[in-house]
Amino acid sequence: MKTEEQSILIVDDVPKNIQLLGSILKEESYELEFATSGKEALEWLDSKQFDLVLLDIMMPEMDGFEVCRKIKENPATREVSVIFLTAKADFQSIIQGFEAGAVDYITKPYNRKELMIRVKTHLTLQMQRKQLELSTAFEKKIFSIIGHDLRSPMGNIRTYIEAFLQVNNKLNENVVALLKDLYLLSDNAFNLLENLLNWAKSQSGGIVCRPQEGKISILIQNVISLFSLQAENKRITLKFENQGPDTGYFDPELISLVIRNLVSNALKFTPHAGAVTISAYQKAEKGDLRLIIQVSDTGTGMSPEVIDNLINKNIHFTTYGTDNEKGSGLGFQLCKEFVALNSGIISIISTPGAGSSFFISLPAEKPLL
Repeated sequence: MKTEEQSILIVDDVPKNIQLLGSILKEESYELEFATSGKEALEWLDSKQFDLVLLDIMMPEMDGFEVCRKIKENPATREVSVIFLTAKADFQSIIQGFEAGAVDYITKPYNRKELMIRVKTHLTLQMQRKQLELSTAFEKKIFSIIGHDLRSPMGNIRTYIEAFLQVNNKLNENVVALLKDLYLLSDNAFNLLENLLNWAKSQSGGIVCRPQEGKISILIQNVISLFSLQAENKRITLKFENQGPDTGYFDPELISLVIRNLVSNALKFTPHAGAVTISAYQKAEKGDLRLIIQVSDTGTGMSPEVIDNLINKNIHFTTYGTDNEKGSGLGFQLCKEFVALNSGIISIISTPGAGSSFFISLPAEKPLL
Protein backbone atom coordinates (compact mmCIF):
# COMPACT_ATOMS: atom_id res chain seq x y z
CA MET A 1 0.00 0.00 0.00
CA LYS A 2 1.43 3.37 -1.01
CA THR A 3 1.28 6.46 1.17
CA GLU A 4 -1.03 8.28 -1.28
CA GLU A 5 -3.63 5.57 -0.62
CA GLN A 6 -3.56 6.21 3.12
CA SER A 7 -6.20 8.62 4.37
CA ILE A 8 -6.08 10.89 7.41
CA LEU A 9 -8.89 12.87 9.02
CA ILE A 10 -7.74 16.01 10.88
CA VAL A 11 -10.18 17.23 13.52
CA ASP A 12 -9.61 20.63 15.15
CA ASP A 13 -11.94 23.56 15.85
CA VAL A 14 -9.13 26.04 15.03
CA PRO A 15 -8.72 26.43 11.23
CA LYS A 16 -5.10 27.64 11.57
CA ASN A 17 -4.16 24.37 13.28
CA ILE A 18 -5.77 22.41 10.44
CA GLN A 19 -3.87 24.48 7.88
CA LEU A 20 -0.57 23.87 9.67
CA LEU A 21 -1.10 20.12 9.94
CA GLY A 22 -2.32 19.94 6.34
CA SER A 23 0.76 21.71 5.01
CA ILE A 24 3.07 19.31 6.86
CA LEU A 25 1.26 16.10 5.90
CA LYS A 26 0.70 17.00 2.26
CA GLU A 27 4.44 16.63 1.73
CA GLU A 28 3.92 12.85 2.05
CA SER A 29 0.97 12.81 -0.37
CA TYR A 30 -1.48 11.51 2.21
CA GLU A 31 -5.16 11.81 1.35
CA LEU A 32 -6.45 14.42 3.80
CA GLU A 33 -9.91 15.43 4.99
CA PHE A 34 -10.80 18.00 7.65
CA ALA A 35 -13.45 18.55 10.32
CA THR A 36 -13.89 21.48 12.71
CA SER A 37 -16.16 19.72 15.22
CA GLY A 38 -16.73 16.31 16.74
CA LYS A 39 -20.12 16.01 15.02
CA GLU A 40 -18.59 16.74 11.60
CA ALA A 41 -15.80 14.23 12.29
CA LEU A 42 -18.29 11.44 13.05
CA GLU A 43 -20.20 12.27 9.87
CA TRP A 44 -16.98 11.94 7.87
CA LEU A 45 -16.26 8.58 9.50
CA ASP A 46 -19.75 7.34 8.64
CA SER A 47 -19.25 8.15 4.97
CA LYS A 48 -15.58 7.29 4.36
CA GLN A 49 -12.90 4.90 5.60
CA PHE A 50 -9.84 6.46 7.22
CA ASP A 51 -6.56 4.93 8.34
CA LEU A 52 -5.80 7.57 10.96
CA VAL A 53 -7.62 10.35 12.86
CA LEU A 54 -5.67 13.29 14.28
CA LEU A 55 -8.08 14.49 16.94
CA ASP A 56 -7.96 17.70 18.99
CA ILE A 57 -9.01 17.28 22.61
CA MET A 58 -10.26 20.76 23.50
CA MET A 59 -13.30 21.37 21.28
CA PRO A 60 -16.71 22.91 22.09
CA GLU A 61 -19.92 20.85 22.35
CA MET A 62 -18.13 17.48 22.02
CA ASP A 63 -14.53 17.15 23.19
CA GLY A 64 -11.97 14.77 21.72
CA PHE A 65 -12.39 12.18 24.46
CA GLU A 66 -16.11 11.78 23.68
CA VAL A 67 -15.46 11.67 19.92
CA CYS A 68 -12.84 8.96 20.41
CA ARG A 69 -15.17 6.89 22.59
CA LYS A 70 -17.89 7.10 19.92
CA ILE A 71 -15.38 6.03 17.25
CA LYS A 72 -14.38 3.00 19.30
CA GLU A 73 -17.98 2.08 20.16
CA ASN A 74 -18.91 1.86 16.49
CA PRO A 75 -18.02 -1.56 14.97
CA ALA A 76 -17.50 0.12 11.59
CA THR A 77 -14.85 2.55 12.89
CA ARG A 78 -13.35 0.94 16.01
CA GLU A 79 -10.22 -0.22 14.14
CA VAL A 80 -9.30 3.33 13.02
CA SER A 81 -6.18 4.59 14.83
CA VAL A 82 -6.66 7.81 16.78
CA ILE A 83 -3.86 10.19 17.79
CA PHE A 84 -4.81 13.02 20.13
CA LEU A 85 -3.63 16.57 19.44
CA THR A 86 -3.35 18.44 22.69
CA ALA A 87 -1.77 21.39 24.41
CA LYS A 88 -2.26 19.38 27.55
CA ALA A 89 0.76 17.31 28.44
CA ASP A 90 -0.39 16.52 31.98
CA PHE A 91 -0.40 12.90 33.02
CA GLN A 92 -4.13 12.72 33.74
CA SER A 93 -5.11 13.89 30.24
CA ILE A 94 -2.74 11.39 28.64
CA ILE A 95 -4.22 8.53 30.68
CA GLN A 96 -7.75 9.68 29.85
CA GLY A 97 -6.87 9.72 26.16
CA PHE A 98 -5.54 6.17 26.19
CA GLU A 99 -8.57 4.98 28.16
CA ALA A 100 -10.81 6.49 25.47
CA GLY A 101 -9.04 4.34 22.86
CA ALA A 102 -6.27 6.53 21.42
CA VAL A 103 -3.01 4.93 20.30
CA ASP A 104 -0.80 7.99 20.79
CA TYR A 105 -0.77 11.74 21.46
CA ILE A 106 1.09 14.75 20.04
CA THR A 107 1.49 17.95 22.02
CA LYS A 108 1.17 21.46 20.64
CA PRO A 109 3.08 23.35 19.35
CA TYR A 110 4.02 20.61 16.88
CA ASN A 111 7.54 19.42 16.34
CA ARG A 112 7.55 18.74 12.61
CA LYS A 113 9.90 15.74 12.75
CA GLU A 114 8.16 14.16 15.75
CA LEU A 115 4.77 14.62 14.09
CA MET A 116 5.85 12.88 10.88
CA ILE A 117 7.52 9.98 12.72
CA ARG A 118 4.44 9.29 14.86
CA VAL A 119 2.05 9.55 11.92
CA LYS A 120 4.20 7.27 9.73
CA THR A 121 4.59 4.73 12.54
CA HIS A 122 0.87 4.38 13.16
CA LEU A 123 -0.01 4.34 9.48
CA THR A 124 2.51 1.54 8.99
CA LEU A 125 0.99 -0.41 11.90
CA GLN A 126 -2.49 0.14 10.48
CA MET A 127 -1.38 -1.05 7.04
CA GLN A 128 0.19 -4.19 8.58
CA ARG A 129 -3.02 -4.89 10.52
CA LYS A 130 -5.09 -4.68 7.33
CA GLN A 131 -2.67 -6.93 5.47
CA LEU A 132 -2.82 -9.44 8.32
CA GLU A 133 -6.63 -9.38 8.24
CA LEU A 134 -6.60 -9.99 4.49
CA SER A 135 -4.07 -12.80 4.88
CA THR A 136 -6.09 -14.41 7.69
CA ALA A 137 -9.32 -14.16 5.70
CA PHE A 138 -7.59 -15.70 2.68
CA GLU A 139 -6.18 -18.56 4.75
CA LYS A 140 -9.59 -19.25 6.27
CA LYS A 141 -11.16 -19.33 2.82
CA ILE A 142 -8.46 -21.67 1.48
CA PHE A 143 -8.80 -24.08 4.38
CA SER A 144 -12.57 -23.92 4.10
CA ILE A 145 -12.31 -24.91 0.44
CA ILE A 146 -9.85 -27.69 1.28
CA GLY A 147 -11.95 -28.90 4.18
CA HIS A 148 -15.29 -28.97 2.38
CA ASP A 149 -14.52 -29.29 -1.33
CA LEU A 150 -11.46 -31.54 -1.23
CA ARG A 151 -11.66 -33.57 1.97
CA SER A 152 -15.09 -35.01 1.17
CA PRO A 153 -14.30 -36.38 -2.33
CA MET A 154 -10.93 -37.70 -1.15
CA GLY A 155 -12.67 -39.60 1.63
CA ASN A 156 -15.32 -40.88 -0.77
CA ILE A 157 -12.70 -42.20 -3.22
CA ARG A 158 -11.03 -44.14 -0.44
CA THR A 159 -14.36 -45.51 0.79
CA TYR A 160 -15.50 -46.59 -2.69
CA ILE A 161 -12.25 -48.43 -3.41
CA GLU A 162 -12.39 -50.18 -0.04
CA ALA A 163 -16.01 -51.22 -0.58
CA PHE A 164 -15.26 -52.46 -4.11
CA LEU A 165 -12.38 -54.59 -2.88
CA GLN A 166 -14.49 -56.14 -0.13
CA VAL A 167 -17.52 -57.12 -2.24
CA ASN A 168 -16.00 -57.97 -5.61
CA ASN A 169 -14.22 -61.34 -5.67
CA LYS A 170 -14.19 -61.78 -9.46
CA LEU A 171 -11.26 -59.48 -10.18
CA ASN A 172 -7.94 -60.88 -11.32
CA GLU A 173 -4.88 -60.45 -9.12
CA ASN A 174 -3.40 -57.59 -11.13
CA VAL A 175 -6.55 -55.49 -10.85
CA VAL A 176 -6.81 -56.23 -7.14
CA ALA A 177 -3.18 -55.22 -6.64
CA LEU A 178 -3.78 -51.99 -8.56
CA LEU A 179 -6.89 -51.17 -6.55
CA LYS A 180 -5.03 -51.81 -3.30
CA ASP A 181 -2.27 -49.43 -4.41
CA LEU A 182 -4.90 -46.83 -5.30
CA TYR A 183 -6.52 -47.30 -1.93
CA LEU A 184 -3.23 -46.78 -0.11
CA LEU A 185 -2.44 -43.68 -2.16
CA SER A 186 -5.86 -42.18 -1.49
CA ASP A 187 -5.60 -43.16 2.19
CA ASN A 188 -2.21 -41.47 2.56
CA ALA A 189 -3.46 -38.35 0.76
CA PHE A 190 -6.60 -38.22 2.91
CA ASN A 191 -4.67 -38.62 6.17
CA LEU A 192 -2.15 -35.96 5.16
CA LEU A 193 -4.98 -33.59 4.25
CA GLU A 194 -6.75 -34.23 7.52
CA ASN A 195 -3.55 -33.67 9.50
CA LEU A 196 -2.95 -30.42 7.65
CA LEU A 197 -6.45 -29.16 8.42
CA ASN A 198 -6.17 -30.16 12.08
CA TRP A 199 -2.75 -28.53 12.35
CA ALA A 200 -4.13 -25.30 10.85
CA LYS A 201 -7.00 -25.34 13.34
CA SER A 202 -4.65 -25.94 16.26
CA GLN A 203 -2.34 -23.08 15.22
CA SER A 204 -5.25 -20.66 14.94
CA GLY A 205 -6.74 -21.70 18.26
CA GLY A 206 -9.68 -23.37 16.55
CA ILE A 207 -9.34 -26.68 18.40
CA VAL A 208 -11.69 -27.01 21.38
CA CYS A 209 -11.21 -29.84 23.86
CA ARG A 210 -14.43 -31.27 25.37
CA PRO A 211 -13.41 -34.12 27.68
CA GLN A 212 -15.97 -36.58 28.98
CA GLU A 213 -16.03 -39.94 30.72
CA GLY A 214 -15.96 -42.86 28.32
CA LYS A 215 -14.52 -46.25 27.33
CA ILE A 216 -11.40 -46.08 25.20
CA SER A 217 -12.07 -49.58 23.82
CA ILE A 218 -14.91 -48.20 21.65
CA LEU A 219 -12.55 -45.74 19.95
CA ILE A 220 -9.85 -48.37 19.50
CA GLN A 221 -12.20 -50.87 17.86
CA ASN A 222 -13.31 -48.16 15.41
CA VAL A 223 -9.69 -47.38 14.56
CA ILE A 224 -8.91 -51.06 13.97
CA SER A 225 -11.86 -51.32 11.58
CA LEU A 226 -10.64 -48.21 9.76
CA PHE A 227 -7.15 -49.65 9.18
CA SER A 228 -8.06 -53.30 8.61
CA LEU A 229 -7.53 -53.18 4.84
CA GLN A 230 -4.21 -51.39 5.18
CA ALA A 231 -3.03 -54.01 7.69
CA GLU A 232 -4.30 -56.85 5.48
CA ASN A 233 -2.42 -55.48 2.47
CA LYS A 234 0.87 -55.89 4.37
CA ARG A 235 -0.28 -59.07 6.18
CA ILE A 236 0.17 -57.28 9.49
CA THR A 237 -1.70 -58.52 12.54
CA LEU A 238 -3.61 -55.55 13.94
CA LYS A 239 -5.25 -56.30 17.29
CA PHE A 240 -6.54 -54.78 20.53
CA GLU A 241 -5.63 -56.15 23.96
CA ASN A 242 -7.84 -54.85 26.75
CA GLN A 243 -5.76 -55.43 29.87
CA GLY A 244 -8.16 -54.10 32.49
CA PRO A 245 -10.55 -51.23 33.16
CA ASP A 246 -10.54 -48.98 30.09
CA THR A 247 -12.54 -45.96 31.21
CA GLY A 248 -11.04 -42.49 31.15
CA TYR A 249 -11.77 -38.78 30.94
CA PHE A 250 -10.93 -37.47 27.46
CA ASP A 251 -12.24 -35.79 24.31
CA PRO A 252 -13.29 -38.71 22.05
CA GLU A 253 -12.69 -36.84 18.80
CA LEU A 254 -9.20 -35.61 19.66
CA ILE A 255 -7.99 -38.85 21.20
CA SER A 256 -9.42 -40.83 18.27
CA LEU A 257 -7.30 -38.65 15.94
CA VAL A 258 -4.23 -39.36 18.09
CA ILE A 259 -4.75 -43.14 18.04
CA ARG A 260 -5.40 -43.08 14.29
CA ASN A 261 -2.15 -41.21 13.68
CA LEU A 262 -0.16 -43.59 15.84
CA VAL A 263 -1.66 -46.71 14.26
CA SER A 264 -1.22 -45.31 10.75
CA ASN A 265 2.48 -44.70 11.38
CA ALA A 266 2.91 -48.06 13.10
CA LEU A 267 1.53 -49.81 9.99
CA LYS A 268 3.79 -47.78 7.71
CA PHE A 269 6.95 -48.66 9.60
CA THR A 270 6.15 -52.31 10.26
CA PRO A 271 7.32 -54.82 7.62
CA HIS A 272 5.09 -57.47 6.04
CA ALA A 273 3.84 -60.19 8.41
CA GLY A 274 4.59 -58.02 11.44
CA ALA A 275 2.25 -57.00 14.25
CA VAL A 276 0.69 -53.82 15.62
CA THR A 277 -0.95 -54.12 19.02
CA ILE A 278 -3.06 -51.56 20.85
CA SER A 279 -3.41 -52.02 24.60
CA ALA A 280 -5.44 -50.17 27.23
CA TYR A 281 -5.29 -50.34 31.00
CA GLN A 282 -5.44 -48.19 34.12
CA LYS A 283 -2.39 -47.46 36.21
CA ALA A 284 -1.58 -45.40 39.31
CA GLU A 285 0.98 -42.68 38.57
CA LYS A 286 2.16 -40.38 41.37
CA GLY A 287 -1.03 -40.96 43.32
CA ASP A 288 -3.34 -40.36 40.34
CA LEU A 289 -5.24 -43.04 38.48
CA ARG A 290 -4.40 -42.82 34.78
CA LEU A 291 -5.68 -44.47 31.62
CA ILE A 292 -2.78 -45.80 29.55
CA ILE A 293 -3.12 -46.41 25.82
CA GLN A 294 -0.19 -48.25 24.27
CA VAL A 295 0.45 -48.65 20.53
CA SER A 296 3.26 -51.13 19.89
CA ASP A 297 4.71 -52.43 16.63
CA THR A 298 7.38 -54.82 15.40
CA GLY A 299 8.66 -52.25 12.95
CA THR A 300 11.90 -50.51 12.09
CA GLY A 301 12.21 -48.69 15.39
CA MET A 302 13.84 -45.32 16.04
CA SER A 303 17.19 -44.09 17.29
CA PRO A 304 17.38 -41.93 20.45
CA GLU A 305 18.13 -38.93 18.22
CA VAL A 306 14.93 -39.39 16.20
CA ILE A 307 12.88 -39.81 19.39
CA ASP A 308 14.42 -36.64 20.82
CA ASN A 309 13.54 -34.73 17.64
CA LEU A 310 9.94 -35.93 17.82
CA ILE A 311 9.40 -35.34 21.53
CA ASN A 312 11.45 -32.25 22.34
CA LYS A 313 12.44 -30.30 19.26
CA ASN A 314 9.20 -29.94 17.28
CA ILE A 315 11.06 -30.87 14.09
CA HIS A 316 8.87 -31.74 11.10
CA PHE A 317 10.58 -34.25 8.88
CA THR A 318 9.61 -36.75 6.24
CA THR A 319 10.40 -40.46 6.52
CA TYR A 320 9.38 -43.48 4.45
CA GLY A 321 7.76 -46.72 5.54
CA THR A 322 8.74 -50.29 4.77
CA ASP A 323 6.77 -50.17 1.50
CA ASN A 324 8.08 -46.68 0.74
CA GLU A 325 4.96 -45.10 2.24
CA LYS A 326 5.43 -41.43 2.94
CA GLY A 327 5.10 -40.28 6.54
CA SER A 328 5.59 -36.94 8.25
CA GLY A 329 6.51 -35.72 11.70
CA LEU A 330 3.51 -33.39 11.44
CA GLY A 331 1.22 -36.19 12.66
CA PHE A 332 3.17 -36.65 15.87
CA GLN A 333 3.23 -32.92 16.57
CA LEU A 334 -0.56 -32.97 16.42
CA CYS A 335 -0.63 -35.97 18.74
CA LYS A 336 1.45 -34.10 21.31
CA GLU A 337 -0.81 -31.04 21.16
CA PHE A 338 -4.06 -33.01 21.34
CA VAL A 339 -2.86 -35.21 24.21
CA ALA A 340 -1.71 -32.12 26.13
CA LEU A 341 -5.16 -30.53 25.64
CA ASN A 342 -6.57 -33.62 27.37
CA SER A 343 -4.24 -33.16 30.37
CA GLY A 344 -2.17 -36.07 29.13
CA ILE A 345 1.39 -37.02 28.29
CA ILE A 346 2.77 -38.99 25.35
CA SER A 347 6.06 -40.93 25.52
CA ILE A 348 8.04 -43.31 23.34
CA ILE A 349 10.18 -46.42 23.90
CA SER A 350 11.92 -47.71 20.80
CA THR A 351 14.83 -49.85 19.66
CA PRO A 352 16.19 -49.65 16.10
CA GLY A 353 15.24 -52.83 14.25
CA ALA A 354 13.02 -54.09 17.07
CA GLY A 355 9.95 -51.86 16.97
CA SER A 356 8.43 -48.97 18.91
CA SER A 357 5.86 -48.42 21.65
CA PHE A 358 3.94 -45.18 22.10
CA PHE A 359 2.30 -44.54 25.46
CA ILE A 360 -0.55 -42.08 26.05
CA SER A 361 -1.32 -41.28 29.68
CA LEU A 362 -4.74 -39.67 30.28
CA PRO A 363 -6.85 -38.98 33.36
CA ALA A 364 -8.84 -42.08 34.29
CA GLU A 365 -11.42 -40.02 36.15
CA LYS A 366 -12.97 -36.59 35.92
CA PRO A 367 -10.83 -34.23 38.02
CA LEU A 368 -12.42 -32.99 41.24
CA LEU A 369 -13.35 -29.30 41.15
